Amino acid sequence: MTTKGRTKSTANKSRNNELRQRAESLADLNISFIASERFADAEATPEDEQLAAIELGHETTHAKGGEGLPPHLRRMCATPLLTAEMEQQVFFRMNYCKYHAAAVLGTLHPSRPARGKVEEAEEYLERADRLRNYLIQANTRLVMSIARKYADPRNPFDDLLSRGIASLIRAVEKFDCDRGYRFSTYATCAVRRDLNRLVMNSRRDSQRFAPTPGDVLESVVEEDFEHPGKAVDRWKSLSELLSQMMEVLDDREKQIIRARFGFDEDSKISFSHLGKRMGISKERARQLANRALDKLREQDDANVLAGFC
Repeated sequence: MTTKGRTKSTANKSRNNELRQRAESLADLNISFIASERFADAEATPEDEQLAAIELGHETTHAKGGEGLPPHLRRMCATPLLTAEMEQQVFFRMNYCKYHAAAVLGTLHPSRPARGKVEEAEEYLERADRLRNYLIQANTRLVMSIARKYADPRNPFDDLLSRGIASLIRAVEKFDCDRGYRFSTYATCAVRRDLNRLVMNSRRDSQRFAPTPGDVLESVVEEDFEHPGKAVDRWKSLSELLSQMMEVLDDREKQIIRARFGFDEDSKISFSHLGKRMGISKERARQLANRALDKLREQDDANVLAGFC
């Protein structure tokens, strides 16, 4: 074989290996779509010019608005809102393109894939991605409006928006346009559910790991007894604050808190000694102390006590 022939043979092998790798990558994809009886009558390219432009990546229309928003949020609002009819068509075409790609892949020979079929499958998957991205971008304003309602100092808007976009992406993949209702109805429920779960988990975690009044008192009392000169000022400030907060406690609860954390003693009093002093059981003394601490926790709305830790 001549040098030219060997070079050509090597090039062919390289192209064939590259083609097989592309086919294997496509085969590894889990292509999911919402099936429709209308797939059988679908055209290779839609007749509607705007829909075809979106599918083929030629869409250049931008929505007006977004004034006053940061640049990155304004860009997210650049895609125009979809009419009900156009929304149905975009969802249908997205799922059809996935269906078409899956059908082509089902005919590929594993070891000798046809280049034309591989390219056709790749093209239709790219079309599906363009349509999906367009749907996501057209509904981003919906996510932003929902995220604003949940935003607070503990749950920043950007974090909520990120989670909301992830919910929106899942909703786009699962929405069945043949059922006849608007996507915004379906997406709103999905985004609200996920953001509500995020906020509730954040609240639960903050309560779980935030210092309780008992934690604060234990911390200050231990430091006071181990390093008397170091905690005097802090203990004085805490004592004044707690004296105001303890107005919500009844006399017995006040007595237990003061004795338990050394307000009126030179040292902390155990629940066992508290029980004997008050004529109640050790466990009852513990229950009353916990009830009193819960009341103090409710009083500490601004989490002021955490500053003493």
